[in-house]
Amino acid sequence: MEHILSSFHSLDSPVFYRPLPLHRRPRWPRMGSSTPHHRNNQNKTKLIVIMGATGTGKSRLSVDLSTHFPHSQIINSDKMQLFNGLDITTNKIPLPERKGVQHFLLGEFDSIDADVAPSQFRSAAGSTIADIVSRGNLPLLVGGSNTFIHALLVETFDPQVDVFAESSSVSRALRDVGRVGSVL
Repeated sequence: MEHILSSFHSLDSPVFYRPLPLHRRPRWPRMGSSTPHHRNNQNKTKLIVIMGATGTGKSRLSVDLSTHFPHSQIINSDKMQLFNGLDITTNKIPLPERKGVQHFLLGEFDSIDADVAPSQFRSAAGSTIADIVSRGNLPLLVGGSNTFIHALLVETFDPQVDVFAESSSVSRALRDVGRVGSVL
């Protein structure tokens, strides 16, 4: 049992993220909606993504991580929490529960009637990540909007193609895999 416990790393272990000196920090590229990321492996920016279904504790986990890693800041990727208001309906984390951790893209837009496209999120989140990294901090992307996370993380993004639509080849392939699995 002691051997098993010794294989775990504490949060103070050098295995975990430590900010790089200013002269060695890579920058997250500022991105348009279809700009490719073209980063080489040596200059990849560290980004932690916490995603999951509503009510699974993503916000609390992100704040807990941020208190362990004091140079981290949270970027919201939940589509409804981008808008100002609807705090209870969207289960937006209240200010006292944020424990002083800075949050971005949380309640930034005023009109709930407006729609934020994945390409707009990619641009806004890319700029936010670049700003966070330039200050020597670790960005944590937190939310459950798969289309936003996909738009941000893929190498190139075509705003005209919805990979989650019923008619997309990705959706068809996943449905086919599901059918094969249920037959076996």
